[in-house]
Amino acid sequence: MIDSSELRKQISIFIPLSDWRAIREEAARRGVPMTELCRQWMANDLKRLRNSQASPSLD
Repeated sequence: MIDSSELRKQISIFIPLSDWRAIREEAARRGVPMTELCRQWMANDLKRLRNSQASPSLD
């Protein structure tokens, strides 16, 4: 879930047109914007990343 009170930044990536089309088609199939589909795909990795940054390292 996105915290609406947190400041937000945009990221951009370059991908092959064929990948962009595949993402667009999948988003349309699911009835969500491409941005939301990408957020969904990134959610678990972002959660893991946030958790690893919140925990002090034992190194």
